[in-house]
Amino acid sequence: MLVFWRNGYRGTSVDDLTDALGINKPSLYAAFGDKEALFLQVVDHYREKMLVPALKKLSECGNLKDGLSAFFADIGEVVLENDTPPGCLIACLLSEECCESETIKAKLANSIDGADKFFRRVFEKHSDQLNAALTPESAALLMVSTMHGLSIRARAGGTPERMSLAAEAFMNAVLRA
Repeated sequence: MLVFWRNGYRGTSVDDLTDALGINKPSLYAAFGDKEALFLQVVDHYREKMLVPALKKLSECGNLKDGLSAFFADIGEVVLENDTPPGCLIACLLSEECCESETIKAKLANSIDGADKFFRRVFEKHSDQLNAALTPESAALLMVSTMHGLSIRARAGGTPERMSLAAEAFMNAVLRA
């Protein structure tokens, strides 16, 4: 995962992958298929290990403001404050690589669609706490766009302070006063 995250899909060679995994090329192909298949498996692994814990906490929150605050703090750690490259693997790498492959483009579209649906359900559950000008669907679209924007900012050298400011601005816009 880290090799792809650091180098991008195109910037990662099969030799880079075999070196990182400590296996030879035939073993790589036998275990994972081709480079693209491995990349798509990495995206799924990333989602499960890096994003699902934060998403689960948000989906289980009792108060939307507290849930969003905790969610943005968790996502901030994923994209800025750990031993991984900055940014979100999905937002940064899938969008960068989707022009080269219809399969990768479909993976990005499915990831965005899944995020839209997830956040719509969260905002439906807490619709009484939403700004009256927003529907759960529009709040979800805004949430996913905000997350991707924050990820790109992180990739470009953003700071935790800027992430917090953007998260606060999002919550001020989305939550009922």
